[in-house]
Amino acid sequence: MFIKDLQLTNFRNFRKEMVRFKPGLTILQGANAQGKSNLLEAIYHLCLGKSFRAFRESDMILWNKPYYFLQGNIVFKNRIHKVEIGYEVGKRRKVCKINGILLQKGEDFDFCPVVFFSPDDLDLIKRGPEERRGFLDREIGQLSAFYRDCLQRYKKALRQKNSLLKINKLKKKVDRGLFTPWNKQIIYFGSRILQQRARLLSIWGQFAAKNFAHLFGQGKNSTLMLEYHPGVTIDPEIMNNLQEIENEMALQIDRATHQESEKGFSLVGIHKDDFTFLLGGKEAKRFASQGQQRSAIISLKAAQIQFYSKNYEKPIFILDDIFSELDYTRRKQCIALFQEAQQIFITHTLHEVLKDSFLNQKAPYSLLKINEGRIETVH
Repeated sequence: MFIKDLQLTNFRNFRKEMVRFKPGLTILQGANAQGKSNLLEAIYHLCLGKSFRAFRESDMILWNKPYYFLQGNIVFKNRIHKVEIGYEVGKRRKVCKINGILLQKGEDFDFCPVVFFSPDDLDLIKRGPEERRGFLDREIGQLSAFYRDCLQRYKKALRQKNSLLKINKLKKKVDRGLFTPWNKQIIYFGSRILQQRARLLSIWGQFAAKNFAHLFGQGKNSTLMLEYHPGVTIDPEIMNNLQEIENEMALQIDRATHQESEKGFSLVGIHKDDFTFLLGGKEAKRFASQGQQRSAIISLKAAQIQFYSKNYEKPIFILDDIFSELDYTRRKQCIALFQEAQQIFITHTLHEVLKDSFLNQKAPYSLLKINEGRIETVH
């Protein structure tokens, strides 16, 4: 999968720009606040129909303009797909088209896969469980419409159950039988989400362990492992058996009935899931250095690329200024890990650093200069 071209109109600080891309490495060079990250956002948006930033649609429009518009061609499964995305302030309406066909509101793009890496991801180890669950949902949801549907239905059932539990805590009369249909949905959809999370984390963990060893070498303190902690206690041996997962989940939800009534919210389910990074058997959040934590995240991102390349298509890899704190050797090792991506976009500000680390890989590359919302193809 790769992007052939992209047209930006009134998007962020781009008034009207047209840029063509090639497979392989593309470097976006420019000073800070010139539009490098904005161009990455447009690329991501074209592929997935949404931004990687938590902004309103209107925030992506060039100041004092009535709309933004993105248009580009994506090569996916050996076919060229024309993608168009626009938003009008006056109508508060977003329009997405693929090959001229209008997508309905809430309908997801089926282009896959895209791996995105920003400086914020480097804190994935340090942040809380909610951020790590969000990471899982974003990445697995990109692969599976079924997963996205299960997650949406699970969240709806959980909201309904929590609403009833809140009423119950306030000592209003609530028929306990009203919880039954929501518990059934939490069990049905939650078990399927749990199984997918466990499967993908296990596979990504195997790739990531090899990548981390590549960065740090073999040794007791150079072993990386991703450990899944579901919000339901499940024996790893039954992870392939949905019926047994459902039975165990139902049993634990039933046992928590009294406690949930006292608390006023649901205590058992995949909304309590988490996973940890272990280095040398110890929790990376507590015992690993900043450099080791950074390398663990890089190893995980490379693992996603390798997994997608092996099982789906070679992905697009988008990196937003993550190499600034890595030395030459580590940058070179990282680039070697990312080679299985079909197309790589990297932002950087210093041409000298790029020349030393990226351009000596003896592989084709493109260089774009970004200056005050203008894009110039240099190489």
